[in-house]
Amino acid sequence: MFLSDLVSGFVFGTACLCCMRTSKFLDPWLCEDCRRELMVLGKEPVPVNEDVICLFPMTPLTRRLIHALKYRAIPGLAYYLIRHSSLGNKGEAFDCIREWGERPLFLPVPIHAARFRERGYNQTDKIASAMAMVCNGSVRKELVRNSFHGSQTALSVREREMNVAGVFRCKPRGTFSPAQLRIIVDDVYTTGATTASCAYALAGAGAEHIKTCALIYEKPFSARNDYVADLSTEWLE
Repeated sequence: MFLSDLVSGFVFGTACLCCMRTSKFLDPWLCEDCRRELMVLGKEPVPVNEDVICLFPMTPLTRRLIHALKYRAIPGLAYYLIRHSSLGNKGEAFDCIREWGERPLFLPVPIHAARFRERGYNQTDKIASAMAMVCNGSVRKELVRNSFHGSQTALSVREREMNVAGVFRCKPRGTFSPAQLRIIVDDVYTTGATTASCAYALAGAGAEHIKTCALIYEKPFSARNDYVADLSTEWLE
């Protein structure tokens, strides 16, 4: 296979998003081998603690997919990833969320308006919508981002906590139901600083039952290495 074939396939949509091999049988983004790998990765979730669950570990494959979701304007990857997880397959993650409560509200972590203008959408909105569809829940945008603090990837745990302290707030209550299950949705969970800041804002507004479900779990050490390797490709959040 020639390099020109790889480049052409990647640009015009006949190359796998992960291995970049050209194929006539993409579904529609991965070749059969990479799709099988994704299904294995999504078979069992990553339970961080009793209040936090992640659907995939961070690997070269999932990293390429989340990068494409965030930076290559492919919002359909959100549902694609959910469909290949134990949530979409009604497995362990699905059972965990059912144990948390019925008809949950999925609250996407908001991005700053400048980031939204840059991308045209919030990837966590897409992820939350896919989760709600599978779990018979609904999406509620109760959280607001006050400020833009840039990348957290190269920060320590303590620095991350300080970076997002007070960044989020809740919208006026309206029909706010404190006891209803609220699940904060994020794309990548590393130290939990962002979702903890969201939970703090929700608790301050009176919410009582708050959980977190993230698409991908990445160890903090790996996240710092990724930041060094990917400055040129905007791996920024």
